Amino acid sequence: MQIETIQAPVAPFLESFREQYNAVLQSKSEWLTIAIDHLYSSNGKQLRPLFMGLMASLFTDELPKETVEVAVVLELIHTATLIHDDVIDDSDERRGNATLNTLYYNNVAVLMGDYILTSAIKKAIEVGDLMILSKISELGKQLTEGEIIQYETAEKVILDEKVYFEVIHEKTAALFITCAEIAAHTVNASREETEKCKRVAELFGYAFQIRDDIFDYYDHNVGKPTGNDIREGKITLPLLHALEVADSDVSREIRQLLHQKKFSAGDIHKIISFAKENGGIEYAREKMETFLNEAKNILKEFPDSKYRSSLLQMADYISYRKI
Repeated sequence: MQIETIQAPVAPFLESFREQYNAVLQSKSEWLTIAIDHLYSSNGKQLRPLFMGLMASLFTDELPKETVEVAVVLELIHTATLIHDDVIDDSDERRGNATLNTLYYNNVAVLMGDYILTSAIKKAIEVGDLMILSKISELGKQLTEGEIIQYETAEKVILDEKVYFEVIHEKTAALFITCAEIAAHTVNASREETEKCKRVAELFGYAFQIRDDIFDYYDHNVGKPTGNDIREGKITLPLLHALEVADSDVSREIRQLLHQKKFSAGDIHKIISFAKENGGIEYAREKMETFLNEAKNILKEFPDSKYRSSLLQMADYISYRKI
């Protein structure tokens, strides 16, 4: 599925988004200007603004200015969290591009993330809607708490699928949900319609993160080293399932490896092979497809339109994306 096909129905919205996004980040600093250009060129497909534009368009062809303004705010927040995450994780690559903490010092990258975050706050205040400000504030709290819980689970080596989904709800699904809820708010959708949008967003968020986690088990270039999550102590769905179903002696050996927390290349290979051999990848894919199928069924309750078609195609894009 080509992303350009999905984007086509809201092309003017996305063009306005890009213009405002760039305008908000104008800076007197040469380093910041270079960094922002780098971020923009490596910022993926900007799925969340696209998702927000399509969601709002389910209700009207004429989107209010607030929809695009908040899309800018949410993408700025997302960008700032990625910069900070890369510093915390000491990552040198994202989507095949050098991270800012690789191009600059860690302290400079943190300040750049702070600049983008404060730019988002300023833009949100300019929108002047207390409901939107409240939701954005709550999102910031959720994203931070999700990251902290993830590090807690890594430190304690908590191997629990329920905890895994709690973490990815806060880390990934929450941003999709906020996009959907505010999109619906800006076009005066009913409470029932808003709840449907939020559920679709939650399901998309879960599926997106599971797809990202599956990447960690393959050698082809997806913008991060294979086994990186495991090195950082992040035990994701494929491995959690394998530990649950594998022979107890083998599972015990892998658990002992995980508790030692320092992994050789051989350890990483052994853990990845264990997850694959015990059906972890297939299980994660099935979960992802279950979430996406539920999202599609909810979307089909909305009137047929080019926007609904794009959202259905986005579900397939999430499932089959390569990066």
